[in-house]
Amino acid sequence: MTEELILLIDLGTQSLRAAVLNRRGERLFSRSVPVSTRRAGSCHEQDATEWSGGMLELMAAVGAERELACGIRAIAACGTLGGMVAVDGQGAALRAAILYSDQRPSAYTGEIEATVGFRELQQQTGWRVFCGDLLPQVLWLSHHEPGVYARAQHLLDSTGYLNFVLTGRASLETYSAYSCYARPGARGVPSALLRELGLEAARFGTAVEAGDRIGTLRPEIAFQTGLPECVVISLPYDSLTAYLGAGLGETGDALDISGTVTSFGVLHPAQVIDSKRRVYSIPLPASPNWLVRGSTSSSGSALEWARREFLGDGFGAFDTLVAASPPGSNGVLFLPYLAGERAPLWNANARGVFFGITGSTTRADMARAVYEGLCFSLRHIQTVMSANHVPIGKVKLTGGLSRIRLLNTIKADVTGMTLLALRDHEMTTLGAASIVGRALGWYADERQASAALLAVEEEYRPFPAHASLYDQQFRMYVELADRLTPMFRPSVIRDQARC
Repeated sequence: MTEELILLIDLGTQSLRAAVLNRRGERLFSRSVPVSTRRAGSCHEQDATEWSGGMLELMAAVGAERELACGIRAIAACGTLGGMVAVDGQGAALRAAILYSDQRPSAYTGEIEATVGFRELQQQTGWRVFCGDLLPQVLWLSHHEPGVYARAQHLLDSTGYLNFVLTGRASLETYSAYSCYARPGARGVPSALLRELGLEAARFGTAVEAGDRIGTLRPEIAFQTGLPECVVISLPYDSLTAYLGAGLGETGDALDISGTVTSFGVLHPAQVIDSKRRVYSIPLPASPNWLVRGSTSSSGSALEWARREFLGDGFGAFDTLVAASPPGSNGVLFLPYLAGERAPLWNANARGVFFGITGSTTRADMARAVYEGLCFSLRHIQTVMSANHVPIGKVKLTGGLSRIRLLNTIKADVTGMTLLALRDHEMTTLGAASIVGRALGWYADERQASAALLAVEEEYRPFPAHASLYDQQFRMYVELADRLTPMFRPSVIRDQARC
């Protein structure tokens, strides 16, 4: 009898990945293709046809392995937050996808927050409008490209677009509906709020929840790729997929997902409303618990920039350079706001800063300051959570940056928390396997799925001797961010309307 398998597609910022897993969590196939981004000023876009073409290429690679292909029971795909794609009546993308890092929609956050519908939601949840969410992206499109908006039959996020390619059905998962400011627990977009903004709810697709069956693989794609016409299962966008499969079972359990950005979430038994809207909470499905969250705008992307543009070193040499500077980087601080900042500042105009440079500052000091700055930005989020009486216990580490042992060591020292690095750092894939496996009946619940899929590889504990130094450095980091905030203003350079 052929072993039952699942095919998981994960669209990230820099690559599109495919993995085939069995119910024991073993990867029987893993491959990726690069994804290119066009940037011009605040404009960040990707070609959605590159997404679909890459996905079909990866699916065909699975289909070419006949024994593997015969076992595929289900397919599931997820993308990044937002990533709005306008699709016409023939299913073609009308323009490039707008990424979550694109800052042009920030011009319309105030318009959304001024609506009656959002003001009511804010009182209930403490949420805020973020330019990387789906609704601000759609509103930007309606204002700046009304012809494209008028021709669009569907306005989909990146996850919805991948599922549309697979099934021909337009859908919007619950957590993506929250990025259109639907009320917690609601299905679909908030029609009244959209009407206030002059938008049409019908274009956003049918409401689905994580684990729902959207449809079956289109026959023409099954034939083209050599895969069976199997069921297609719904997933949230990537970070939520990771959280829903991370095995967060006790109050204070936390997950640090550090890749291009860092997303940090903590399991909590009650909704948390921060009076300053610096962090937020969202309900977990079929559970009384909430996930308290905060995300940065740059982590891996800031590190990549430092390695490539400023320090001129390869990836291997960077750690050596960091290790040559002592804890505290000889007084140098780095604010990693290279693409604005999300939590806790929520300032799209924030910019990166090196502070404390002297004539004796070395490249090693600046390299270590980059690592420490990423850790201070995470501690900044954690401090706000603690101020809202959210306890944080042991933290699971995942994402590409979790493979950097020196960074993990510094992160434990800076945050003062015990960190558990997972053996498999691709938590989005593991989260997807948990959701799909439960939908197929492989696992009775999340606890059983976690036991099959998750394993801790290494534990990092804070070094007490560094606590006082990093406490002092962190206070200076926060003060620097506070004092510079009034100076973070929109650029005087006019951005191009298109990338």
